[in-house]
Formats: sequence, structure tokens, C-alpha cells
Amino acid sequence: MKYIVYGENKVMTGDAIAEAVLAYAAALGENGTTDIVEVPTSDESGVGVAAEVLLGPASQIMVEPAPDDELEPEDEDLVNELRRRTAEVGGGRFIDAASSHSDEPAAKRLRTDPPAPH
Repeated sequence: MKYIVYGENKVMTGDAIAEAVLAYAAALGENGTTDIVEVPTSDESGVGVAAEVLLGPASQIMVEPAPDDELEPEDEDLVNELRRRTAEVGGGRFIDAASSHSDEPAAKRLRTDPPAPH
């Protein structure tokens, strides 16, 4: 499980979903565009709900570990759609970079190196 931290709010969701949202946010920010994404999570009673998150150049989000949960949301269709959208806006390089478990050299570099000056 991971938290998507958005301002002072946290949305707990599955690892793959959080990583896909982060990659998409990076790609949107780089391209100066915005989108709204529905992220599956649960309310205070444990009932499944969706949180709408606005992503774009002004968005400041991060992903951090959350306590493991047997009911971790998994939505392969959403992850695939976010990856498609990320690639569509030219952010394919962010897909692997957002994956905290990726050992690809390019992914490690994107996670640790500062952005190149324009």
C-alpha cells in the first residue's frame, strides 16, 4: 500500500496505482497540461470509494509507504490507462521512474538526479 500525498491530504491506494499516478503527474507537469484521475481508496469505515485528484503543472504530489492491507486496491485497467495517458503526453520515461522497485538505470537516475536545465 502507498499514500498519495496531495497537499495536506493522503489517499491510500495500491502500490501500482500510486506509482502510475505519480508517473502521469510528472508527465503532465512537464507538458503543462492537467487531468483529473479517480483513485480507488476506502473511507473511514473501510468502504471502497474513489478520490478525484487534479494533476498538472502546479500539482505537488508525492508517494510514500502506507501500512499493508489485505484489501489493497488493485485496478489493472486503471494502471494500464494511466500508463497509456502518460505515454500519450510524451512521458513514457516516467513510467519506470515512478516504480520504486524498478532497478532500471534510467529509472534510478530519474528518481535521484535533478531535472536537466532547459
